[in-house]
Amino acid sequence: MQRFARIFAFLLIFPALAGCNNDVKAEPGPDEITTAVIERFRNDPYARVAHVENVHKTNSVSTGDGVVTVMVSYDMVFDRSISEFADDVVKQGKQAENLDAAGAAARDAVDVLKMKMLALKEGGFTVGDRRGVSNEIRLVKSEKGWIYRP
Repeated sequence: MQRFARIFAFLLIFPALAGCNNDVKAEPGPDEITTAVIERFRNDPYARVAHVENVHKTNSVSTGDGVVTVMVSYDMVFDRSISEFADDVVKQGKQAENLDAAGAAARDAVDVLKMKMLALKEGGFTVGDRRGVSNEIRLVKSEKGWIYRP
């Protein structure tokens, strides 16, 4: 009976111990890749009017030393128009009460200009449009997982 109790206890404890494995995977997983794509997209001029969906890894290349370049494809989905964003920027500029707020409005105005130039180059968009994007991102292996590095 004691032997049965020991085996039963081992079977209960083993899965818990196996779950305590802190090793980082050899390759970044889908969640880490999606997080990296979203982090990179935050610096995109379109980030103020769109969001990212359907991130897929298409390939990857390990450059050694815990660095992986991942080729990805994703959809950029437009949530609002450039004119809606521009209206918000004008409103923000008028309500600026200090230099920091005025500086933020000026940075947003530059984003409006960037978006206008990109729209002229790549074609316009309307709310709800999807644009397929292919890109590369670089991920670095850390103690707690894979993280995006520009």
